[in-house]
Parts: sequence; C-alpha cells; structure tokens
Amino acid sequence: MDYSIIVSVVAVGVSAVSLFYGIGRDTKPDPQQDSKIDQLIATTTDMSHKLDKIAEWQRDAAGIHASHSEQIKTLFNRVGNLESRMEDRQVINAAIQKILERMS
Repeated sequence: MDYSIIVSVVAVGVSAVSLFYGIGRDTKPDPQQDSKIDQLIATTTDMSHKLDKIAEWQRDAAGIHASHSEQIKTLFNRVGNLESRMEDRQVINAAIQKILERMS
C-alpha cells in the first residue's frame, strides 16, 4: 500500500473541508484559523515526504534482500555440488584402494 497516496487524499480532503468551511462562514476569515489550517497543510506535506522516504527505504531493503537471497541460494548450490564431488572422489578412492590391494 502506498502511504503517500493516502496522505495526499487526506490532504485533499482537509483542503476541501477547509475551503467549504471558509466559504460557508459569514464573518471575515479568522487569521488564527488560517494559521492552523496552514500548519495542518504543512504537517501533512511533511508527513507525505517522510512516508515517501520510508517507502524508498523499503524498496531498497527489498532489493537488497532479494539479492542476498539469490546469493545464498547460489552458495547452497555450490556447497551441494562440492559435497557431491567429494562423495564421487571417495568412491573413486575406494575403488583405487581395492585395485591396489588386489595388485599387491
């Protein structure tokens, strides 16, 4: 889920509510209310930027995880191949030992 989209939708919703609230009032706009709304918009924007950074970090971490998983899989395959080759050599060494015993 992309959190920046959610934050953007919330920001648009807050902006729409504040716009309709300002249009519906009969009195002059209160500077204190405007500063609160501006602060809310700034906070929402800041949260959006932070969530974007977190999402980017998560994508980077997922890429690193995938890379490490592939490296681990490769290493396990190599170890398996080495074990197989060692078993084959043990069989060959045992056969050579038997041949040498029969020859002597």
